[in-house]
Amino acid sequence: MGLLRFLLALLVMLSHTGLTAGGLNPGVVAVVVFYAISGYVMSALIGKHFSQTGQAVHFYIDRLARIYPQYLFYSVAAGVWFFWVGQNTPFLQHPPSWLELLNNLLIVPLNFFMFNAADQFTLVPPAWSLGAEVLFYVLAPWLWRHWRVSVLVGGSSLVVQVLAWQNVLPTDAWGYRLLPGVLWIFIAGMALQRYQQSHASLARQAVWLAPLLSLAAACFLAQQDGLTLPYNREVLLGFALALPAISVLTWRSPSLGVWRAMDKRLGDWSYGIFLNHFFCMWVMELTAPQNALQWALLSLASIGMSGLTQHYLERPSIIWRQKRRQSWQLAHKALKIQT
Repeated sequence: MGLLRFLLALLVMLSHTGLTAGGLNPGVVAVVVFYAISGYVMSALIGKHFSQTGQAVHFYIDRLARIYPQYLFYSVAAGVWFFWVGQNTPFLQHPPSWLELLNNLLIVPLNFFMFNAADQFTLVPPAWSLGAEVLFYVLAPWLWRHWRVSVLVGGSSLVVQVLAWQNVLPTDAWGYRLLPGVLWIFIAGMALQRYQQSHASLARQAVWLAPLLSLAAACFLAQQDGLTLPYNREVLLGFALALPAISVLTWRSPSLGVWRAMDKRLGDWSYGIFLNHFFCMWVMELTAPQNALQWALLSLASIGMSGLTQHYLERPSIIWRQKRRQSWQLAHKALKIQT
């Protein structure tokens, strides 16, 4: 799914320059698809490496090693730029307090900016969604091992989403950003991965219910003017696209080695693009590109920086994670043999 993730990261970047498509925010659609992809990938990762009781701590270490190398680099880079240039932005409104620096270091508090005003000093503005993802990581091993309960949890999350669709709860926060309202999307991704393994034929058919259910929900909300509320349309569109896209890309994996290598490379770049595009916009003074050339320059700068940080920061982390998985899995097998 490398190409898909790459395109989604570009959509997030372009949406933050003010680009819209038919009145829709493409970045919101992309984030919703990312939620489902995360659920799918984490289910596969836990099933392969962290499925046994007591292995959650290894999963958490693995995820921290995945998230932090590039995140810390771009956070420090943004901080250096802010203090050096002294230019305020909507996300860097004043010199930070120690609490605001801690918010950025921990990531999770950034997801609650509507309550703690963390967005007044956020070094990596899209990291609010990374905070939601980290919270999902905390739950993911438990959700994977207690699947029947997870289905109920997903249903409860969908109820929160429906309340947000109808503005009973603030739509922007509970329908798009906070984990209780979007956990069902992560769990839908997990469900697709699990049922591909155990009920492949049924999963192929069921996955196409997502667009139909999204369309039915959109028709219902249209009658109540619910589609005019923030991001309801984008969330429904994102969910309608997510499961079919994941399904097609994982069942029809290309066999050409060159394409596989390129797909992996594009996927490797996606995280850096997601993290660095605000920093690129600030440095290049392109917070609102006016023409195709400026968008192209911004995109090339973001992709180029991502390639460098992925190579020099993330690749060593990947190697370390792989070696660590092998070592503790061998130790676990040896302990089982002894007992």
